Formats: sequence, structure tokens, C-alpha cells
Amino acid sequence: MEKQKALTVITGFSLKDKCDVIRKLQRKNANNIRVIRFRPTDVKLVVHSAEDPFPLTHFVSEAVHHLEINTVSNLLTILEEECDNEHIDEIILDIYPISTFESLLGSFASQMKRLNYSPKAHIHILNARDFWFAYFSEHSIQTNELNSTPTLEYTLGEAFIHQLEHAGMIYLTNTEQLSHERLAELTVFIQNLQPNAVVERLHERVWRTENNNVGFDLEAANYLYSHQIELFSSRRNLNVIGQYGIETFVYQSNSPIDFSRLEDFFSNLPNEVFRMKGRCYHSSKQELYSISQVGSSIQVDTTLLPINSNHFLTEFLFIGSEMNHQEIERMLDNCLQITYAGKIAY
Repeated sequence: MEKQKALTVITGFSLKDKCDVIRKLQRKNANNIRVIRFRPTDVKLVVHSAEDPFPLTHFVSEAVHHLEINTVSNLLTILEEECDNEHIDEIILDIYPISTFESLLGSFASQMKRLNYSPKAHIHILNARDFWFAYFSEHSIQTNELNSTPTLEYTLGEAFIHQLEHAGMIYLTNTEQLSHERLAELTVFIQNLQPNAVVERLHERVWRTENNNVGFDLEAANYLYSHQIELFSSRRNLNVIGQYGIETFVYQSNSPIDFSRLEDFFSNLPNEVFRMKGRCYHSSKQELYSISQVGSSIQVDTTLLPINSNHFLTEFLFIGSEMNHQEIERMLDNCLQITYAGKIAY
């Protein structure tokens, strides 16, 4: 049977920190590694202030990549060619910060078995000092088609979260520049964003080969929401200590939502809410609305779903700092359609 090649994915916003990690992986692994940077040319960063969103990227002191690929189709072609290269045992794929990460993973998931790669690890490098700036940044990322017409725009924070919520290993850098309380607060927040990930300080990391082979599921983010709902609901009535002000809250209702009222709720979302996700089912249209909020940005995706597998027609989860649960619940209650004898009253 043909031996599978290992695939390690590296994400994060600091090119310098990612290069440092890649060098460590190259030194500690005896096998032959090919390092590829994926930097798509169909996306651009739209900067809304004079502040540089990637200040550390100007200080990359050493080239660690063997080649750079600019399109998904070319990347898949290169990966297929490397399958036949008996001198290469592992591919390290460095994803450029503003790449459309979710669509890239979708292409991987459909091709991975055919390409005979074994997902080894998804490592996300997180700059603890600049985390909140990136998370709440108003800078945006624009995706263009071949005709150069903008088709999608999302914030830097959304791109940041798409990468982080897929990761299985999260390494924190510049932790010494934060106080104990601020670092603990950040760590708790990250652990709530991605409860399945290992979170470590990069300078405390012991780079042993066996520690890096944790595996990762290309479709794991599809199950993250359900896992968070289960986890957050299980501690709903518990007084969890050591959270440094970071809280979670789950809202569930058997009543459908009124979407015009929900828009008003979004407009008045409390500042204490840092991350919100939700699912609302429209039974007459047989549509599921998946809602995602990061900072000031809210995205809604619609999926045709003949049967709602969830027990609730309206469901939201919240992660934030010292949130007023009763007020959020009251605001959402006012968005519901109340059913009486088969009829809906607004």
C-alpha cells in the first residue's frame, strides 16, 4: 500500500512568528519536508486607517518556503505532484493571513483522499499582544473573481476567527508583554472559541516530533457549534471560577424568530458580546439561517433544509465579558413569534 504523506497546515497573521515555527518543525523532524506558501492573488486587504494591520510582517529575516502558490487549482496540482515524490515525506502548508481559508479547506476535504495525504496538524500562531486589535479591526478583506469584480468582503476579525476555529493547536506569542490577568483572560476566551484545541505559549513549547502529530479533521469546524452548545449548556447553572470575566450564554426557544425584529437586536447587540453564533429555522420556507458575529460584523448564511434536525427553532450562543444574561434573554424573547393554536402572533 502506498505510504501517505503528512500534511501540516500553519495559519496566523504574523509571518515572522510562522517562519520561526516552520524552522523549528524542520529542525526537529528528521523526515524530508517541503514548505509551500499559499498566497492567493484574488484577494486584497482594504485598509480603513493608517495603522498597519501586519506590523511584524516587515521583519521576516529568513526565507523558509520552497515555493509559493497563488491559486487553489495550482496548489492542488502541486500537492498531487508531490504525492509521487519519494524524497518528500511531509508538506508544510503556510496559509497567507488574508486567504479565503474556509473555501480552501473545502477544496482540501473533497480531494484529500484522492491525493493520499494524512492531515497531521493544523497549527495557528496567535500574537497575544495584537489579538484584540485584529479581532475588532475594521480593516476588510475583499475577494475578486477573474473579471476583477468584488464578490465578497469580510473583516480581518472574521478571517482571523475562521483560521482559529479550525485549528487543533494554538501557540501564543509575545505573551510576556501582557499582564498575568490579561493573558489569562485571553486564554480563557480562546479556549471558549475553540474548546477542542491545545493552547500553549510558544516559548514554553517542547518541540518533540511525537507532540506535533496530533491529527486534525478538515471538517471539524462543522461540528464546533454543536460542541460549544453542549459544553456551554452543561455549565449553565454552574459558578465556574478562574474565567477572568469571560462568560458564555446559550439561548434556546421552540418558537420561530421574527427576522425584522432580529435585525433590531443585531443593531443593539451589547458591547460585552465578543462572539455570537446562532441558528434559526424558518419552517414554512424550509430554510436554516446560520448567524455569525465577530466584533461589529454579522454574517447570515441560508441553507435549504427540509427537516430541522435541531430540537429548537431559535438558538444562539454568546461569548463575552460580564454579559447581562437576563437582558440578552429579554431582547431575544421580544424577537420571537409566539404560536397560539397553530397561528402565529407577533
